[in-house]
Amino acid sequence: MTLSYRRQSLDRDTTFYIPKVECFACYDSGIVTNGDAAINQYIPDYDRTADGKINGGQDLAIICHCKAAYADYESSTNKEKQGFRESSGQVKTTETLRGDPQPIGITMEKEKIRQIHLNRQAAWKNTCQEMNELRKKKINGEEVETPYYIQVVKENLSNIGNMFSFTSEKAILESMKENKEVL
Repeated sequence: MTLSYRRQSLDRDTTFYIPKVECFACYDSGIVTNGDAAINQYIPDYDRTADGKINGGQDLAIICHCKAAYADYESSTNKEKQGFRESSGQVKTTETLRGDPQPIGITMEKEKIRQIHLNRQAAWKNTCQEMNELRKKKINGEEVETPYYIQVVKENLSNIGNMFSFTSEKAILESMKENKEVL
């Protein structure tokens, strides 16, 4: 077989696609995501500090009810996925440092998670339609105004500055420079 550096035609397509997932609440991970603050509609202080600042990971994960949250055995690869729920539907537990059992996450009503799924699915469909219309106009040479949500992301990215420049990394780089000068 000859390797090719060319992408398949589908990968070169300019069409915007909806993610290929069964569950839009957890994106087939088993853990309900909150990047769009959908959980905060039901639990206002979820992953927020006492003063209201967003702090992802502060609270226990919300375990989805879809099949991605359950253990599964893939016979073709002989791999077992552990899952976050027991076959009974109960959220699994783990042992804390003190030896106490603690759930690995919390559960939320199925209907609320289903509503998050339906809302996200509809939002993806709308975004897909809008993006494809914009791309067609751009391809046809029409002047297209950048949607507000893309403008917001561009602005946020332009203001990142040294977001990934951590103090510890700076110290390591400085020590490397000093050692290089000594050598």
